[in-house]
Amino acid sequence: MPPRDNSINDKSFQKFLHNDSYYQHIFKKTEKIISVVFYILNNIEVEKKSETHTSNLAAKAHFAHENALRTLEAKPASAKEILEQFAQSLIGLESTLRVVASAAVVSPEVLAVVSGEIGGVLRGLNQYINPTDAFPSSLFGGSAEAHATRHGKASVEASLFRRTNAPQVGDLASALPVVPPSNDRRVRILTILGAKGEATVKDISEIITDISEKTIQRELNAMIEENVAKRQGERRWSKYSLLH
Repeated sequence: MPPRDNSINDKSFQKFLHNDSYYQHIFKKTEKIISVVFYILNNIEVEKKSETHTSNLAAKAHFAHENALRTLEAKPASAKEILEQFAQSLIGLESTLRVVASAAVVSPEVLAVVSGEIGGVLRGLNQYINPTDAFPSSLFGGSAEAHATRHGKASVEASLFRRTNAPQVGDLASALPVVPPSNDRRVRILTILGAKGEATVKDISEIITDISEKTIQRELNAMIEENVAKRQGERRWSKYSLLH
């Protein structure tokens, strides 16, 4: 009888495509983030002076997606360089998004949500780049939340608003893309739902601070009627997500 090949069951020899944790929490999360970026780009009115910014952002999103796809064919034992290139592409995407936000092409809320989600993916990705480092076992569980909030119990989104180059809450209106108010509300809510997967009215109101909870609720109800979103749970415990 030939000797058994133990490498078949060794996870270090399995492609990331077959690693359920990586596929769900790194690749699929990245895919969702990139989808949100393109949704944003397709729902803002781009002026001539903003075309360069939006083109750059689209190129960075395409590049990040290509790098994410490449990692699926890699094996953990020899994937460090490919994973680092993937991480660099995500950092490039987030950096470009900051430049676009500083040019008032997208709102600070959009920047906060998408940057926060990219940060979560990068923290999880580091577990695969440097497997000996001590990182939370779950990207989206309590340990990850503690990691993100241990400095003053501020959320990732809230900490981004305190950056010196970000407009203050009182200046949000001037930083929003030039679109009709009702359409702008929907784009911002859809962006949050797309990036987070699901959220309550309170979750959304903590990010979109210039719209009341009642207005957010009305917009969500309209989205449900139009089969754009769905509700789970009752009343104050309801969570909303996009219909796929």
